[in-house]
Amino acid sequence: MQVIKTMRPGHKGARRFERRFGKRLCAVRYRNSPCGKKVLTTVELIVDEREKPAPGVSHAGLQAYQRAEPVALSVGAEEHAMQRLLKQAGARWSQKGRAWVATRELVATLGLNHRIVEGLIDACEDVDATFEL
Repeated sequence: MQVIKTMRPGHKGARRFERRFGKRLCAVRYRNSPCGKKVLTTVELIVDEREKPAPGVSHAGLQAYQRAEPVALSVGAEEHAMQRLLKQAGARWSQKGRAWVATRELVATLGLNHRIVEGLIDACEDVDATFEL
């Protein structure tokens, strides 16, 4: 499909899409259809944003490092079933940090990302942060 015109956010033909998609909008493109009888409108959107790895670090290696990164989870004292699940999965209790410690990958597998308390892992000094699950 041949591109007829490309517009960036803020241009006259892109304003209605900017209202619809907001800051995620990158570009609006008008294209000829393959048969040539229609004009198609396409939009380019930002769907994900992450830090760029340092030079010389592969993206796959960075992801593996992040998956193995220990994190602290907040679990209430009355949530016995949740505590049992974490213990069976290999997480460890930190008395100092008053939190459960597991790898980011394990937490994602269990669907508990919403319980991660960023920065709390620093207080969990009594648990070996390099443990293998």
